[in-house]
Amino acid sequence: MDSSETAPPPDAGRGPEIARLITDLDAVLQAMLKAMPMSKPWQRQVLTHLAEVDKHVQVLRMTIAMHRGREEMLEAVARVQTNLRAANLYVLGGRADIDTKTAVYIAFELGRKLGAAFAA
Repeated sequence: MDSSETAPPPDAGRGPEIARLITDLDAVLQAMLKAMPMSKPWQRQVLTHLAEVDKHVQVLRMTIAMHRGREEMLEAVARVQTNLRAANLYVLGGRADIDTKTAVYIAFELGRKLGAAFAA
């Protein structure tokens, strides 16, 4: 077994903060995925981005639960952030309403804070 597989997670002292951030991010994602209609092309595109984020949040949770190595956890966080960044850029440059822009920005900020918590 490689030492990176048994290394303590990067969240050693920040476990509660990371758990809260993941829970909050998941709550925002689930609310947007359920509430946003798919009637307009931009809404379908935003939902596609958010579904990708949701998938990677689940991967992150599994990575943490399985006590995977630091590199795998950081990679999972990076994928969450990449997809949140794509969604945020899409709504900023598109026809999204202010409520959608705000909700996506909140998710983006939670992802940024999650990345910072793992980097610490």
